[in-house]
Amino acid sequence: MENLFAAQMNKPDHTMAKIKALLWDVIASGLSADDDIDRLRKHFLLNAIMLVGMLFLFILAVLAIFQDDYVLSIVDLVIFLSLAYLLHLLRKTKNHQGVGLVGTVITGIFYLFLVVHGGPQKPTYLWSLTYPLIAYYLLGKRTGTIMAMALLSLACLCFALGGRADFFPLYDINLIIRFTAVYLTIVLMALIMEIVRERVQNRLKASKSDLEDVFLTVQENSEELARTNRQLQTEIDERKRVEHALRQSENFLDNIIESIQDGISVLDPDLTIRYTNRVMREWYQQNQPLVGKKCHECYHHQSAPCPDCPSLRCLQSGKTERSTVPGLPGSPVEWIELYSFPIVDKGTGAITGVVEFVRDITSQRRLEEQLAHAQKMEAVGTLAGGVAHDLNNILSGIVSYPELLLMDLPADSPLREPIETIQTSGQKAATIVQDLLTLARRGVSIKEVVDLNAIVTAFLNAPECAKIKEFHPGIRLETDFQPDLLNIAGSPFHLSKTIMNLISNAAEAMPAAGVVTLTTRSVYLDRPLSAYEMIPQGEYAVLEVSDAGAGISPEDLHRIFEPFYTKKTMGRSGTGLGMAVVWGTMKDLGGYIDVRSTPGRGTQFRLYFPVTRKAPAQPQVSVSIENYLGNEKVLVVDDVKEQRDIASAMLAKLGYTVSTVPSGEAAVEYMAANQADLLILDMVMDPGIDGLEAYREILKTAPGQKAIIASGFSETDRVKEAQHLGAGSYIRKPYTLEKIGLAVRTELDR
Repeated sequence: MENLFAAQMNKPDHTMAKIKALLWDVIASGLSADDDIDRLRKHFLLNAIMLVGMLFLFILAVLAIFQDDYVLSIVDLVIFLSLAYLLHLLRKTKNHQGVGLVGTVITGIFYLFLVVHGGPQKPTYLWSLTYPLIAYYLLGKRTGTIMAMALLSLACLCFALGGRADFFPLYDINLIIRFTAVYLTIVLMALIMEIVRERVQNRLKASKSDLEDVFLTVQENSEELARTNRQLQTEIDERKRVEHALRQSENFLDNIIESIQDGISVLDPDLTIRYTNRVMREWYQQNQPLVGKKCHECYHHQSAPCPDCPSLRCLQSGKTERSTVPGLPGSPVEWIELYSFPIVDKGTGAITGVVEFVRDITSQRRLEEQLAHAQKMEAVGTLAGGVAHDLNNILSGIVSYPELLLMDLPADSPLREPIETIQTSGQKAATIVQDLLTLARRGVSIKEVVDLNAIVTAFLNAPECAKIKEFHPGIRLETDFQPDLLNIAGSPFHLSKTIMNLISNAAEAMPAAGVVTLTTRSVYLDRPLSAYEMIPQGEYAVLEVSDAGAGISPEDLHRIFEPFYTKKTMGRSGTGLGMAVVWGTMKDLGGYIDVRSTPGRGTQFRLYFPVTRKAPAQPQVSVSIENYLGNEKVLVVDDVKEQRDIASAMLAKLGYTVSTVPSGEAAVEYMAANQADLLILDMVMDPGIDGLEAYREILKTAPGQKAIIASGFSETDRVKEAQHLGAGSYIRKPYTLEKIGLAVRTELDR
């Protein structure tokens, strides 16, 4: 059964072999494959030309009958029969020279007939252009030239007789010139090819003769070589034992080098890489193979050595050199520390190369850059904090007094509109001051548990978002929120401001039109993430704001969070604080930022917020003014007169009896001789003692004294310490009537 199956499987191969043998027999006229190569070539050409010619002649004869050209049809059939006879004669006599000559003559006569019988209207004369190729390939350069030129001469005679006899067609002179030029070109090409072929064949024959001589020589020396081989075999066996021991030693050394976690590269004196270890191959795998190339080409994509190259210095000085250089652009290895050690020939003392030890210091460099950035932000933030504190005191009058004036003005007063304008302008200025406080890391107030999805949704429905859409009508906002997003702890105001800045920047990056996508999701990092900054392991709620705009260039990417660094028109489309506010807010919330941008393709900002398992607090309900009226005695302590006057006016409006003092020392002195139901203490007073120290001194003479803390900054450790001593709530300037009234009433009722 198995034999039958095998026979069936082999049957197609056997049939194919028979077909191949039959084709060879036909095309080679029965010659064997080991016959003379030139003879085989001539038989192949003759058989191929005659078989193809017979095929076309038969087809052309049939076509001529349908075209009523019986003369041409008869000629085609006569030539067809002649070629068939020559095909038979070639197979019978194996005389390719005689058959080739006869066939060439018959073909020439046929082509001449086509020239005479054809004419410009019948392009059959063009077949004669193939005649030089046939003549040269079959008859050689001498006889082929005679036959080819004979046909051209006879054709030219026909051209000359055209129009003089009815039998000869008239050819246009331009056609005759072109025909003659093309024919001569083909003659020249065929002649050149035949000359080349003959020369190649002669060389092959000479080479064959030389090879036969060599073969005889080799055969004569084979016995001598056999004896030599037996002697060499003994030496080879000994060498194999030595090489085996050497390979073991090399493998041991390679294992040591490959296990080193730093990169190792061995260079020739011309900086060509001779060897690299596993680490270097992994770092620069996109440039494999490394060996054989220049180090500056593989490692830095430069055509010339790097400036101040430590390896070049090592080759010149013969001493160990060190340098910190950038890695390959686009590689995760951005910065490397490079040590170059000279390779010295012990015999001559010449330096034969360099060994480079390469250490990845990308993480260290990033930490240094982050530290420098943090120090710069801290310095600028300190300055911004001082400026913001002074501006807050100045703006208090602009924000607070209009509220008092509007309460006393009738609804139809002509002064109401300008006072409301003053109030609105003051509130806008206070917003910028709030940005400065955020930049100073002093602006984020007490954190509360919030739903990030709700914060984003609220902003998208806010007037600020509507203004962005109005200013950029071609921008479309799309959202992709995770429904069960984990909560975060933060300030809704600052989170909304952060979202506004990111969306505004994304819209600015697409001035014509585009889509800004806001995505939220909960993620868990099981290991630190090396991004724009190092993000520790942990649980995060991630907000991503992405656009398909112009992108950020690499040189600008590391500066986008610097205060007042902006590509926008200052004062028209930005203050230069937007991204600095984003940075300050994230740092105050303990979050992290990752920025990914490709110039021309867009930017993605990912904000990583630490999550909390607590639930958000219920929203506060606006309280009527009747709920925070009173008649108790209140002492306002503030070093700025305008702040004292504003607080005094607001509290007096609510019915309280108000006294004011300009410093902490004055407050201690006042309370030593007087009483007050409540103190409003400014936390920062300069010069002199601050609110905490003043409250501590007052408690010595008035234990249990009620107080609330006021400041232009956010809640600090000193505020918390004052609250630990007994002070109540903390309120931030500038004051509003409801804010100060509720704080005072709540503390008095406690």
